Amino acid sequence: MRAAISLLVLLLSMCGAQTRSTQTEVPTESQGTGAAAAAAEVSTQLDVSAELKELRDMVVELTTTVKVLEAENEAMKTRLTASETEVTHLKTATGELKTRLDVTQPEVTHLKLANEDALAELEKHEQELAALKKENGELRTRLTASETEVKDLKMDSAAHEQELAALKTRLAASETVIDDLKMENAAQEAELTAVKTRLAATETEVDNLENEIRAAPKVAFSAGLGNGYIQSGSNDLNLVFSRVITNVGEAYSNTSGFFTAPVRGVYYFRFTVADILDSSSLYMYIRMHKNGQQLMWLSEHDTDGYHTYLSSGLTLQLEKGDTVNMVLPAGYRLYDDSNNHSTFSGFLLFPL
Repeated sequence: MRAAISLLVLLLSMCGAQTRSTQTEVPTESQGTGAAAAAAEVSTQLDVSAELKELRDMVVELTTTVKVLEAENEAMKTRLTASETEVTHLKTATGELKTRLDVTQPEVTHLKLANEDALAELEKHEQELAALKKENGELRTRLTASETEVKDLKMDSAAHEQELAALKTRLAASETVIDDLKMENAAQEAELTAVKTRLAATETEVDNLENEIRAAPKVAFSAGLGNGYIQSGSNDLNLVFSRVITNVGEAYSNTSGFFTAPVRGVYYFRFTVADILDSSSLYMYIRMHKNGQQLMWLSEHDTDGYHTYLSSGLTLQLEKGDTVNMVLPAGYRLYDDSNNHSTFSGFLLFPL
């Protein structure tokens, strides 16, 4: 601050000296140069005035600055006084600390020894810690492997659980099917038992029927008329079918032409007769009799000269001893040969 004020005073002194020098030299130049010199003098005075104005402004500004700096200097002095007081306190405290330090140095020495022991023990513990860290790393590696294995086992367990659930579902469905099958089997067994009972009854009935059939008479016959033409003449002719083809029970007589019922029952009779019809023989007739009474009368007409056939049948209920025979009306004829064009057949349907 004092240097700034000294610099300001120096500048003012220089400006005053320069002004005086300029005022002394102007008349000399004016005398030598005349009017030109006078103009130059006026210009120089103007420049000096401008510079003086600037210097005054600077002085004002510096004065203001000096005031500010003085105020700051006072503040600094106040802070310095406070700092010096604080330094005094700190010196006092430092002395106290030195005293306490002298007291605590033996304790520090003891603590250093204890610290060395602690360091040795710490090194030992650090070695143990390093070993533990190594072992811990190995354990972590094993743990990671174990965790991975556990995850895999969990995934396998989840898959197994899903598979087990599916198997349980299938088992439940199978058990349901088995229960249904058992019920169905029980029903089938019951039905089978009923069928077996019915079968046994049927077998018994069949046996009885077989026995009845074996015990019942067996009657059946078929016979051919013979060879050539058979003519009735002027009277009806009882036809004798003499060529026996079948005669079970011997109920048909190939000598009389009569069938005699051996038992009471229902019988079926059938006949077929043939002739060669032409202009000389235009009609063919046949009758069936039961116990001498006519049951059927049939006729046929033709002129082509080839075989003409007449065929029919009846189911009859006969008493034992009843007779059935075929009759050719008077004035007509029939024809047969080894091919059996004309036949008479019958058999017992069932006895009564």
